Amino acid sequence: MEQLVNRVKNIVDICWDSFSAKVGCGLVVINKEASMQLQFAYILKNSLDLAVYNDDESVELELETAIPVNGRLRECDIVIQMTKGETELYLPIEMKCYKEYASSGGKRGASDIFMKDVYQDLELLESYSKNTHYSNGIGLVMTDLGRIPFPKSKNGKKWDYDISEGTFLNGETVRTTPIGGYEVNITLTKSYAFNWIQINNYYFLKLKSND
Repeated sequence: MEQLVNRVKNIVDICWDSFSAKVGCGLVVINKEASMQLQFAYILKNSLDLAVYNDDESVELELETAIPVNGRLRECDIVIQMTKGETELYLPIEMKCYKEYASSGGKRGASDIFMKDVYQDLELLESYSKNTHYSNGIGLVMTDLGRIPFPKSKNGKKWDYDISEGTFLNGETVRTTPIGGYEVNITLTKSYAFNWIQINNYYFLKLKSND
């Protein structure tokens, strides 16, 4: 199973690189998070069979899969089901997209909520991994707002949810700063390094725990 998991994760990496390049160079147009999820899932679904080397292996992709977290169901953007013989393992993927202009054409604002949501996705991924047969997941993030990964300054409470280039979360992260008028209580127990890739006017981030 370990070899299959590694092959699948390598395919995810290759597909994310391809998706990033296509979006950054204008071959794929993303106007909001839903289209990001669908376009990436399309590339991934058509590539995952490359990870299957043996007749007792299979790999399937699901969208918006319900996963129990603390007594309630949460929908994960993408879940990859990996089967090796009688053994099953699931790889969850959460995705976040922030564009400066909404699909309606107006300026979006609320970048503070987006930054907080990246932290919230990491918390969800950690929670998923506590379920039987779920592995450590992957967070995928994109934006066209350069002030997020490369800010000129870090003023304001939103920077309690710093996702800029070079940020490192050391594995004991607690965030309670209210955002958007709502209380927040996020706890992360794993370590993450924020290393953005720029392709023309877009910025892409892949987050995996360093544990």
